[in-house]
Amino acid sequence: MKSSFRTRIIQRMAEKHMNQADLARAARIRPSSLSDYLTGKYQPKQDKIARMAAALEVSPAWLMGYEESDPILFPVTAAERELLLHFRSLTKEQQQSVLSMISQFKDTV
Repeated sequence: MKSSFRTRIIQRMAEKHMNQADLARAARIRPSSLSDYLTGKYQPKQDKIARMAAALEVSPAWLMGYEESDPILFPVTAAERELLLHFRSLTKEQQQSVLSMISQFKDTV
């Protein structure tokens, strides 16, 4: 984990007017885990990095310290972020079912 991980989390929290409790809630991780990540006590696993990145609306690569030309992803609402987090927790088969249902729903509107 690059040393800028902590700096980038803090930077994005400030830009989004979030505190640690807000980020923990949005990323669905325990506040104590987030604290451990920020102090360097533990390193987050890939799924936690993805959740934090989604909550902070940046790419996981940028959050981990890699340089990108435009690290800020397209803006998403809280509801969209919640849907994405739920979707990512599904199996591939469940994801396909959800996509199929959305497609069918769009066809009826």
